[in-house]
Amino acid sequence: MKSVFALFIALAAFQPSFATTSEDVKQKTSEAAASAVNYTKAQQEAFQKEMEAKLAEMKKEIAELKKSAAAKTGEAKNEMNQQINSLEKKQDGMTKDLAQLKKSSGKAWGHMKDGMSKAWDSITDSYSKAKAEYAEQK
Repeated sequence: MKSVFALFIALAAFQPSFATTSEDVKQKTSEAAASAVNYTKAQQEAFQKEMEAKLAEMKKEIAELKKSAAAKTGEAKNEMNQQINSLEKKQDGMTKDLAQLKKSSGKAWGHMKDGMSKAWDSITDSYSKAKAEYAEQK
């Protein structure tokens, strides 16, 4: 009987360390939410930097296409310039989208990211086609 009584006393002494108050729950929930926000912000910043780097590289590649088109004459030159103009318009659109992406948050950020990823796929496909046509015309 004394050992059972001692066990109850020991458990009573340790009980407060296991107790969870509503304040504890609020604090832990707040910490978890802050961690999620910070993680999302880090993802957003990483994606933005990646897109900025890709757009800068695409700008260089378009400049190379312009040099190549300048050496062309006639219809070949016109076609290359049309493709370059199309690429530049897409790139300008992506630059504007990137500016909006920087201002977005939450669900809007997710939608913007998906849209930019699809737009990037489109511009790289267009660039590949233009480059392949130029290679054929050489």
